[in-house]
Amino acid sequence: MKNGKQNIRAALLESGKKEFLEHGFDKASLRTICQNAGVTTGAFYSHFEKKEDLFSALVEDDLRLYNQMYDGLMDRIIDQKSTQLDSEALLMSFIMDHRDLFKLLFDCAQGTKYENFKADLLVKFNDTYQDFFDAYNPGAVDPAVTNTILRMKFEQYCAMIYSDYSRDEVMRITRRIRDFTRAGFEALLNTSFEGPG
Repeated sequence: MKNGKQNIRAALLESGKKEFLEHGFDKASLRTICQNAGVTTGAFYSHFEKKEDLFSALVEDDLRLYNQMYDGLMDRIIDQKSTQLDSEALLMSFIMDHRDLFKLLFDCAQGTKYENFKADLLVKFNDTYQDFFDAYNPGAVDPAVTNTILRMKFEQYCAMIYSDYSRDEVMRITRRIRDFTRAGFEALLNTSFEGPG
């Protein structure tokens, strides 16, 4: 019986992921999720109280892993500047292994407790970049410059998430971008503060 329940849950998760990715949370049909999983709505409610619980079950474990990894990497970056670009490669590696997680959170979470994930992530990235710059040359990098750099980097991540590139191709591209940005980061950290104008 236990295996049967696990199989039903796995089928619901697989079907739910497909439906959410195609239609987003708000427009996803619980009836379609159940039909494609080969179960009744009654079977659904024996595993999840509501549709949002299914969405949460799809993202929460991997999101927890991502947050733990991100926080650990950022602590290392602040402690040791040389790890910054290598840490980005580790971050991109995780993202490539969890593309659907980020697609769900970026595009499909409207109506769930995760609907502000993308905006919150941008704020977190921005704060991290500013902390990084300030740790090595306080006040040297204008926050407006940091915000612009952050948005450029974020677009890089999104381009990789939504691309048709294989994981290996993405990692190769990431290494090349790392080489390109290394000089820019060094230049920013070695300049004095320049305000607007």
